[in-house]
Amino acid sequence: MQYRARTALPLPCLSPRWKRKLAAVFAVMLASGVNPAYAGAADDYNALPGKKALALAEGAPPVQGIAHSQARDLAASRLALRNCERNRADSNAPCELVRLNDARITSARELREGLPAGSRPLYLWRYASPGATVFLAGSIHFLKETLYPLPEPFEAAFRQADTLVVEVDLSAMTPAELQARTIPAGRLPKGETLATVLPPELYERLSRRFAGDGMDIVLFESLKPAMVMNQLTVFGLTTLGYSPQFGLEQHFTARKGGRPVLELESIDAQLELLFGQPMAMQVQLLADTLDQEAQLEPLLADMLRAWLSGADDEFLALFEQQAGKSEPAREFNRLLLDDRNAGMAESIAGFLAGTGTYFVLVGAAHCIGGNGIVSLLARQGIEGTRVRSNTEL
Repeated sequence: MQYRARTALPLPCLSPRWKRKLAAVFAVMLASGVNPAYAGAADDYNALPGKKALALAEGAPPVQGIAHSQARDLAASRLALRNCERNRADSNAPCELVRLNDARITSARELREGLPAGSRPLYLWRYASPGATVFLAGSIHFLKETLYPLPEPFEAAFRQADTLVVEVDLSAMTPAELQARTIPAGRLPKGETLATVLPPELYERLSRRFAGDGMDIVLFESLKPAMVMNQLTVFGLTTLGYSPQFGLEQHFTARKGGRPVLELESIDAQLELLFGQPMAMQVQLLADTLDQEAQLEPLLADMLRAWLSGADDEFLALFEQQAGKSEPAREFNRLLLDDRNAGMAESIAGFLAGTGTYFVLVGAAHCIGGNGIVSLLARQGIEGTRVRSNTEL
């Protein structure tokens, strides 16, 4: 989703030598050797030892997948989902993680149960000019399969579009090409390491954090603090069962058919934004990320509820909360949103000056607020219509 440091860039983006080392670490993390499945009832879950996770498919009948006795959260999470997928029939609903160790993970059903009754505003706006139509969709970059299907107006807008527009079209590059761009952006200059750029207390804290997941900080020594922050966020979302595979960008890009795909930004501009901040800002953002890891699941659930409800003020407040309260955090948030919104609004105005029907996907936080795309377009006299859940397009 559009969480701070959100990106679908490869994980991790390292030199071949470091990539081989981390590949070995992940092979251990995702191994299922101790206990490939648990045959007992989910009611016995609390008594299970080690790192554990429970996944469910709420089909008919419901199916479960359980993992326990794992050394790491990510291994337990992945294994529980894999066991659930293996156990369910083709007719069952998708699997999702609902427990991780002793913590409950908010299910898609629980998220939907909290939605307002009747019609609600979507993160979808329709703009029309004499020659063109633009559907502006506020995307969540990390989702899970159980949050599909999307409300029908999203799909209807996409069906009408003859052009898909995204922030950056990662599908246009091979993994090797993307890695060749990302590695230099996320790596510290020669002669510098995390040990030399982080305050000693933060370095020790980060080292303990990695050790808790069975990893040695030496595997990350060559990475900028901004890259480490990014990877911690991706680790966290993935461990909770969320994936860019189910984000709106991949959902619609995979179904683009013969539509051309346009980009609002370049990959190099996004890499500079994500990993080119001053070192002091990177260090503070990394510290903020460590501070907020324990609140990731409830904050994520609240943000998804706000997105599904079309509750703009609540979504924006939560987005700013997860960004952090430090001055570097506020400045990064400005760079992430306000500075980019102007260019995105200009591109949309350009589409409306031409011909065709465009489906434009940007992170949801870009759309709203006083400096959001919708407000910027309104100041130019370009008014759109907010699409509601019961709108027929």
